[in-house]
Amino acid sequence: MKSKERRLQLAFLVGAVVDAIATIPMLVPLVANLLWGFTNFSGEYFFAMGMGASLMIGWTLLLLWAYQKPAERRFVALLTLVVILGIMTTGILAAATGVVSIPLMIPTWLLQGILLGLFSGTYLGSKNL
Repeated sequence: MKSKERRLQLAFLVGAVVDAIATIPMLVPLVANLLWGFTNFSGEYFFAMGMGASLMIGWTLLLLWAYQKPAERRFVALLTLVVILGIMTTGILAAATGVVSIPLMIPTWLLQGILLGLFSGTYLGSKNL
């Protein structure tokens, strides 16, 4: 039981760190430019990214909360899978419509794929906690 709980705890911690780092390109246009080639930093961009960054920071805190009691808060892993899939879908649609180039999205998709595997594996593996 303890190893399953520790793996779930690790997933929550990794997710929190990745989410915290993910707020950087949302709040710092230069980083968004370096990662995804964004150049249009209009008022709408800052409005949308400000809302997104607030949600990302909130999810970071939720994952840190789940980290403290992973067995009883394992449902947060399932919710996180929904968020990861939503963000991945948004990236795919952005690439498909030319908002961002596919080669620039590949590192992001690789990281999201790793997180998807980590959270799905630990959630499914923690059913008996």
